[in-house]
Amino acid sequence: MSTSAATHTMSRARSGWVWFAATMLIVAGGFNLIHGFVALERKQFVTTQIAYSNLTFWGWVFLILGVLQISAGAAILARRLGGYKLGVVLSGGVMIVWFLMTFSAPFAAILGVIVNGLILYGLTVGAADDWV
Repeated sequence: MSTSAATHTMSRARSGWVWFAATMLIVAGGFNLIHGFVALERKQFVTTQIAYSNLTFWGWVFLILGVLQISAGAAILARRLGGYKLGVVLSGGVMIVWFLMTFSAPFAAILGVIVNGLILYGLTVGAADDWV
């Protein structure tokens, strides 16, 4: 394994968990972008069982998290160490954000927590051999 101090890239093949985590980060980021746009533009879709009042704030939160997740997934596919670190931090944070959405969108919240938990697993335990 050769690493450069400036780029921190890997030379070996990635594990299946890393591929899964990178792909799911991009997909989850896309869904968070959609959820953010809906919260900003189509408030009537999420106001039926609302647990919070400031949809503009939460729309921007989901937009920013979606963009960051997509960029972290792309960085992981490009084999950057920063992508792994950003992915771990984001998946933990997004799990908390989706947990806060439990009463307004229960199915989406449960799905968001599960998917981001699998991403977190894939980037930590599943990728343990990639950086040894």
